[in-house]
Amino acid sequence: MQNAVMALCVILVMAPVAPLVLQAFSPVPLYAWRGGLTLGNFQNLFTLPEISDLAGNTLLFCAISITFSIVFGVALAIIVARTDIPARKLLTNILLWPIFVSPLVIGFGAILTYGPTGYVTSLFTHATGIANPWNIYSLTGLSLISGLSMAPMTILYCLSSAQQQDPRLEQAARVAGASPFRTMRRITLPMMRPALIFSFAMNIVAALEMFAIPLLLGGPSGIRLLTTFIYDKGFESGRPDYGLVSAASLILLVLVALLVLLQTFLLRSSHRFLSVGPKGGRMDVMGLGAWKWGVFAATLLYALFGIVAIVFGLFLRSFVLVLSPYISPLSVLTLKNYHDIWLDPTYRHAISNTVMLAIGGAFAGVVVTGAIALVAQRSNYRLRRVLDMMVQLPRAVPGLIVSLGVFYAVIFIPGLSLLSGTLWVLGLAYIVRHLPAGYGIIAPALLQVTKDFDRAANVAGARWSTTMRRIVAPILKPALLSCFTLLMILFFKEYAAAIFLYRPGNEVISMAMLNAWVPGYTGVVASLAVIQIALTTLLLVIFTRLFGVRLNG
Repeated sequence: MQNAVMALCVILVMAPVAPLVLQAFSPVPLYAWRGGLTLGNFQNLFTLPEISDLAGNTLLFCAISITFSIVFGVALAIIVARTDIPARKLLTNILLWPIFVSPLVIGFGAILTYGPTGYVTSLFTHATGIANPWNIYSLTGLSLISGLSMAPMTILYCLSSAQQQDPRLEQAARVAGASPFRTMRRITLPMMRPALIFSFAMNIVAALEMFAIPLLLGGPSGIRLLTTFIYDKGFESGRPDYGLVSAASLILLVLVALLVLLQTFLLRSSHRFLSVGPKGGRMDVMGLGAWKWGVFAATLLYALFGIVAIVFGLFLRSFVLVLSPYISPLSVLTLKNYHDIWLDPTYRHAISNTVMLAIGGAFAGVVVTGAIALVAQRSNYRLRRVLDMMVQLPRAVPGLIVSLGVFYAVIFIPGLSLLSGTLWVLGLAYIVRHLPAGYGIIAPALLQVTKDFDRAANVAGARWSTTMRRIVAPILKPALLSCFTLLMILFFKEYAAAIFLYRPGNEVISMAMLNAWVPGYTGVVASLAVIQIALTTLLLVIFTRLFGVRLNG
């Protein structure tokens, strides 16, 4: 069984990557490859006339979006975790909520809200007389919207770190006469260094693999990043240059892998910053004095205009014929958009396919990650350390590259062609994409279960597989439920891993939204986005409230 689990992990991790690497060095498409390697694909890539603009746009995009995410994410995490502003719990829930929403949905919402004819843009122009006050179709605009979608991740990591700090350190600083802001600068922020490093590295990875928002906002103005370049070349009319696409994909893969390794290296001494106080320690919030209401107002404005307005714009657009501040929504209320979705079998299939894929794929993901975690953490298997490292490798593979890699694998590996155009191939890509996320929940939970159970079962003559199935697995039920819930949410919002695998018949909501956006069916797109948000929220409430599942801590 242990060898079978190892073989399964190798297949899941390497099957999408190996054909991609081979195609990058192949002079012909893989389906016609008969041997021979070349560097010509990389030469063709680096001699493209637009390569300098492509690199410059990608670097500037990363710089702006990461700066926005880190600055606002860290500040907001400290504000809601360590200060005395009102409604901290409500603000925290609003600020973290976009984690459960696809960047694709945020991109659509940003266009409907802050685009040239967006609701907020039109209101601002009507109130001030300033025409075109901002341009989200510029590189700066799409970078800021992307940073807005990345900031909740920074808030989550830094919020946890801020909440776990020993309050006595800050109390000592206050007793010594330090002001609240000096205490934050000299005590709070330095103790959050591991979270800051982790957030910074994860933001770089997220920026490099960001695809939906640059596609939606950069496409109309001709701004291309590395990810949208791969997409454009992969779907070029006629015969796509698979070698060029694979060479660009391999460069992106190497960049992300190096950043993941750098993150691991920088966090190797993170234990030096542990400061969790005793169980009886009380979390002391800092009084901001005269700044309290000003900080609260700034945080509330960010939540309202950065999150609530975008989601509300989608919700409102789904129930009206046209969204404009010059027309009362009550006069154009309609259910036509939802009626059109109900009448179109493609949209109905997209919704049902998404639900089946999220639930069924998450179940399969739990089985796979659970088996890998048991072998890697609770066995004497000689390759268990290799298995532990291998299962985390997909962290360095962007979703777009997973999609392209699985596409090549289906073409190149005998037998896998049967999966083409089915939900099975999407499920395979989704599991590969989010394998480290599921493993990251189950493995730490396993480490907290004493091995005395294993030894007692061994003395009683039980086999390793019996011990894992009858004793350890039932103890892991809370972690397995948490893993299932997390994977289900991630599968619901996934879009990049489906890009190259989408075919008529295996539609999912994300691809249906993209297809409806191209001909301008804005109302249908907004309605599909609302349906996706509603289904995700419903399932999240069911599992967290009814089953007591925890996705944090």
